[in-house]
Amino acid sequence: MKDLKNKEFKMINFPNILSGVFVKLRKMQVSDAKNIFEWRSSKSGKFMRHPENYSEELQREWIIKRPDDEGNYIITSVDNNEDVGTISIYDINTTDKVCNVGRLLLAEKHLKTSVPYGLEALLLAYDYVFNTMKFHKITGDILESNTDMVKLQKFLGMEIEGKLMNHTNINGQYHSIFILSLFQESFLDYSKKIKLLLRSFEERPFRD
Repeated sequence: MKDLKNKEFKMINFPNILSGVFVKLRKMQVSDAKNIFEWRSSKSGKFMRHPENYSEELQREWIIKRPDDEGNYIITSVDNNEDVGTISIYDINTTDKVCNVGRLLLAEKHLKTSVPYGLEALLLAYDYVFNTMKFHKITGDILESNTDMVKLQKFLGMEIEGKLMNHTNINGQYHSIFILSLFQESFLDYSKKIKLLLRSFEERPFRD
C-alpha cells in the first residue's frame, strides 16, 4: 500500500516555485535551517511544537529527513527577495485526496505590522492543492490559544470539525487543538475573501 501511495504521488510532483503577486514559495533547503531555527525560537514560534533541546542542528536534520510526499516551502518576498517564513503541504492521502496545509510561520518582525505574506502563502498553497493536485479536502490543526489564526480561518471559510482536548505539550503546558477543514467546493469563496484582503496591499505600499 505504501509503494502504491508513493507511485501515485509522483504524478503530483511538488514544483520548486509557486509564484504570487507579493510572495513566491520556494522549496525548503538545508541552508534554510538557520533562519527557520531563529523564527521558531522567537515569538513567532510560540504556537509551535519543539523537540527537546531544539537547535539549529536539529532543524537541519528535520529538513534532511523530510519525505518526498511533502511540500515544504520558504515564503519569499517578491519585493526584495527576503525570506520571510514557511508553509507546508503534508500528511498527503492520495486515496482519499485529503492533506494538511500548515507549519505557517513568519519572521517575528513581520508580526508587528500589516503584510500580505501569510495570506498569499495560504492562497498559493490551497490553490495548488485544489486546482493542481485536484484534492477534495484540506485539514489543519490550530491551537485553541492561537485565537487570531482560528478567527482568520473561520472568517475565510474553514469549519471546525472537532477539538482535541489538552492534546499537545508546549513549554510544559498542555494545549487543546481545533481541527479545521475546507472542501474543494468552498475554495472559490475562500480565495475571494483572501484576494479582497490582498487588494488593500495593491492599492497602498506596505512597509515592514
